[in-house]
Amino acid sequence: MVVVPVVAVAVPNVEKTAEMATVVFTPTGLRGEFPTGTSILQAAQQLGVDLESSCGGRGICGRCQIQQSVGEFSKHGISSLAENITPPSQVETEKRKFQKMLLKGRRLGCSAQILGDMVIDVPSESQMHQQHIVKKPLTSTFASIRQ
Repeated sequence: MVVVPVVAVAVPNVEKTAEMATVVFTPTGLRGEFPTGTSILQAAQQLGVDLESSCGGRGICGRCQIQQSVGEFSKHGISSLAENITPPSQVETEKRKFQKMLLKGRRLGCSAQILGDMVIDVPSESQMHQQHIVKKPLTSTFASIRQ
């Protein structure tokens, strides 16, 4: 693991160290190094991973679902251990129990935090690349083309 010094803002001239972890997102293969405690959603956004978050990471929409892949990944050079992600938050537990929004094994990227190296799968229904329908027609554009 790599240890990187981070300057504390509250007290001048005091340094803290933040442990870094490697995170690989599938199916894209995008990877990066992040301080432990970073949310999966923040890591995904920093890398440009296609992960939906309609509510802006507040745990409301349930669209940022991810699944940690556990095991040895020699292709990526990391061990993705179950303990390298925080336990489910209260928001996730409620979404799973009462709202039936989370499938078994899935987590909310906005609530789950990085504790160590991991491989994260972004299911197709959590990806943003799907088509969006414009509800208001752009008639003025078409009218000008016809003339």
